[in-house]
Amino acid sequence: MNRLKLPIAASILLGFVLPACFIVSMIYSSMGMPVAKGGIIDLRDWNFSKDGIVSLKGEWEFYQNQLLTSEAFAQAEAGQLNESAIYVEVPGLWNKYMGTKDSKEPYGYGTYRLVVHLSNASDNIFGIHTGNIRMANRVFMNGREIGASGMPTAVPQTTKHNNVPYVGFTFVEGNTVEIIIQVANYVYSSGGIFIPVSFGDQKSVLQNREWRVLQELISAVASVVPAIFLLLFYRKLRKERSLLYLGLVCLASCLYVLTHGEKLLAEAVPWMSYTVILKIQATSAASIYYFLLLYASTVSLPTTSPKLLRWFKIVTITQIACTLLLPTSLYSELEALVVATAFSTMMFVLFIMLRSLLQRSNHIFFESLSILSIFIIIVLQSLLLLGIFDTLAVVSYEMLFFVIAQAMMIASRFANSYTEVEQLSQRLLTLDVLKDEFLANTSHELRTPLHGIINMADSLVEGAAGSITEEQSRHIAMIAATGKRLSVLIHDILDFSSLKNGNIQLHFRPVHLPTVAESVIEVVRHTAGSKNIRFIQSWPEHMPLLHADEDRLVQVLYNLLGNAVKFTHEGEISISAALLGERVMVTVADTGIGMNTERLEDVFHSNYKSAEGYDPAYKGSGFGLGITKKLVELGGGRIWLEPERQVGTAIHFTSPISDVLHITDTSAYKTMLLTEAHSSSEAAAGMEIEALHEERASAGTILIVDDDPVNLQVLRNLLSVERYTVIAATQGAEALNELQQNLNIDLVIADWMMPGMSGLELTRFIRERFLMSELPVLLLTSRSYPDDMEKAFQAGINDFLSKPMESKELRARVRTLIQLRQSVQQAVRSEIAFLQAQIKPHFLYNALNTVISICPGNPDKAAQLLMELSQYLRGSFDFQHRDRLVSVQKEIELVKSYVMLEQARFEDRLQVKYEVNEELATLIPPLSIQPLVENAIRHGIMRKSYGGTVTIRVTEIEHGISVSVSDNGVGMSEEWAAQLLAGKAEGRIGVGLRNIHQRLIGLYGKGLEVSSREKEGTTVSFTITRTKIAGSASAGARGD
Repeated sequence: MNRLKLPIAASILLGFVLPACFIVSMIYSSMGMPVAKGGIIDLRDWNFSKDGIVSLKGEWEFYQNQLLTSEAFAQAEAGQLNESAIYVEVPGLWNKYMGTKDSKEPYGYGTYRLVVHLSNASDNIFGIHTGNIRMANRVFMNGREIGASGMPTAVPQTTKHNNVPYVGFTFVEGNTVEIIIQVANYVYSSGGIFIPVSFGDQKSVLQNREWRVLQELISAVASVVPAIFLLLFYRKLRKERSLLYLGLVCLASCLYVLTHGEKLLAEAVPWMSYTVILKIQATSAASIYYFLLLYASTVSLPTTSPKLLRWFKIVTITQIACTLLLPTSLYSELEALVVATAFSTMMFVLFIMLRSLLQRSNHIFFESLSILSIFIIIVLQSLLLLGIFDTLAVVSYEMLFFVIAQAMMIASRFANSYTEVEQLSQRLLTLDVLKDEFLANTSHELRTPLHGIINMADSLVEGAAGSITEEQSRHIAMIAATGKRLSVLIHDILDFSSLKNGNIQLHFRPVHLPTVAESVIEVVRHTAGSKNIRFIQSWPEHMPLLHADEDRLVQVLYNLLGNAVKFTHEGEISISAALLGERVMVTVADTGIGMNTERLEDVFHSNYKSAEGYDPAYKGSGFGLGITKKLVELGGGRIWLEPERQVGTAIHFTSPISDVLHITDTSAYKTMLLTEAHSSSEAAAGMEIEALHEERASAGTILIVDDDPVNLQVLRNLLSVERYTVIAATQGAEALNELQQNLNIDLVIADWMMPGMSGLELTRFIRERFLMSELPVLLLTSRSYPDDMEKAFQAGINDFLSKPMESKELRARVRTLIQLRQSVQQAVRSEIAFLQAQIKPHFLYNALNTVISICPGNPDKAAQLLMELSQYLRGSFDFQHRDRLVSVQKEIELVKSYVMLEQARFEDRLQVKYEVNEELATLIPPLSIQPLVENAIRHGIMRKSYGGTVTIRVTEIEHGISVSVSDNGVGMSEEWAAQLLAGKAEGRIGVGLRNIHQRLIGLYGKGLEVSSREKEGTTVSFTITRTKIAGSASAGARGD
């Protein structure tokens, strides 16, 4: 209880003692002031310079239904005039003495007269300051009109009603001043001089006037400033209704002050009708009481009865409606009821605040001050209405005090709330950190079992546990699909956590947007499933490179395109770009279900469900677009959405341009990459971004393809340590050219994202020529989502490595893939050797029988045949150097040895023609012509009884050589010829024919060509271009 004494004492001092002192001083000053008697006031002992003005209170002469002037009093006989005069108390309403004795009424006109006696007033200027004279009035001093408000007349229609205070002055000659006031009232329920007129010398009157104006201006400003502040504050805090109500109280108080007292509003807006001033007076007063009641009921505890508040609301609305709709004469008749309502409202406000004060001790100082202010306002208003004192200035002071007390209470309440919010925020931040850690840890822990579920479901669908029904397969596929969606959600959670904590750092570099978009569309197209969706790309003719983080750009496009697929059943999804100054605007548009325009502000919030209110099937985690927005903004762009319900949605985002270079400017692009490499890594200084041919290392040859020179240099350094020969290329087309010219490449390492041709497209081109076992491909990617990897393996990669990569993991994977290729090659060579060794026994027997039969008659020829047989056998059983290249002459010698043996056996049935350029210094694969000749003899001409001719041609063409073996034997159908090289006619091929075809494809990219017609013959041919010959020669120089 002791702690409450000081606040209560301060409240009493500020809210009660000071106003009480002011009232006491007014009473004291009025007690010593002269009072008029019998229409005369004696001011001969009054010192205007010291004591100031005098309020002309007391008995005035009043002439009912007469508008008199000084001339009228001077001309009329004293007796006649005095007989019609009555003495009335001023200030006071004339309702008591207007009209007849039996019927009093407030409407009419009359004249007030007072004689003032002065001392030594000659040649001095004296004047008056009017207060509240209802209604129209004119003031005369010593016969001269010194002021008027409106125009009083004896006819209501010609009377101009007004009641605005004014001052007037005149020279006074002599020691007597006659003051005459003409008054007329036909519109208000009460008339007369309600507030006394002040009299004094010019200086005193002007000082009084200026002081009253200053008081009211201070009160008005003191009301309107907090009103603006509170209303603007409420605009930010719509839940705090108390701010609105208190702000409206202040605003209404400002209007009340401006329309009472000196009525400054009328002076500021002189063209405004006084009827409007009266309506503003009544409306502002009613509004003050009602909003004050609402405010008190809002901030006080316990809550006020809603029924009572509803009753006060009805009364206030009715009062304001009557004020605005009824004429002043009718409305003013209800003045007593209005005053009663106002006092009852104020008393109820006082009761509410007292009850709240008794029920809690918070803010007791401000509440005590407010209660005292309300109490004093009630007392002062009573004194004002009774006409005892003009207490308007003190009422304004108390109302200002009340507002200040309440504003400080609100400020204190908000300060306490802010402290609580800070504490809660700190606690929430701690909990938020714990939540993020929990989500991150849980997400990491969920990955392993989740992938286990997905893989198990996929294996069941593929029949790992036996056959399953179609219905079971569908359900298991749904499990796998749900698991994959959960896997994507886990990735989003991890990314969201990283973005929230600021752990994501972007690595900016020039990026070719069409290449990135194409690679993303490849994956997204796979997720569309059976939906009939067309993907459209539209790019400017000179598309600049973006200054962006390639991996995060992929993530942004993946989220946007994936979102478009989700909400599009059929139609089009387009991605396009447009230049906007130094930026590129990328647009992803779809023809899906569109979006509600009312939710545009929430779409990119992290907790927004993308299709809230739509089919539940569309609802997602809400992370995707939120993450997308943050990534775009981190990249220096912005993102926005343009929806049209039932038509589709277009999402736009911008990204800064890297440079004026375009991807078509290859040389400039390479120069730029070199510059970037030089600034990024000292190891890359001076490095030329073109195919790098080095001395062959025994460990193998690797082609690395990446448009980032830093990555190229890093890979080169890592692989060179392992004694690999490294060839580098910056684009897919350059890599394909290397594969055409160099046949000794054991492994291709390619980045997924490259300008012009992505790593995925490069892999598809490689697979058109090489099997996965013939040339492995290792894909480098920062995207390890299941859908991405599935698309990559479908394209034909052997393995992938996520970036950033670990050097040990890279070397292990490279070593494994190269060993895989070498093992497969060894198996192929063994197969060729094995097949070559399978010479038909009867051929050897026939050859020996032929030699034996010739030996007795022609031993020289038999000896020659034995030498040819020996040479043939040595060439056929040379398994050790089967992968080396041989000269055309050496291969033809083997062919001739074989042909000579066969001719000795078949004699005239076998004719052979050689069209060989003996000067060709060309290397070809060993056993590439002899098996063709053997098959032509055995399966072509020997099937005819009379035999035939085999023609062997080795000729030089424009870019290389052409080899063909033709026969005029039985031939074959086109279908059989196609099956011959496909390996489906093994019984007809002979030794090694299909293997020759595969070897030629592996070495030169192009195998055997077969042209045949039944009963006409067959031609088997192949060509080797000169660049491939050089590459083959270098490949043939390497042994295992």
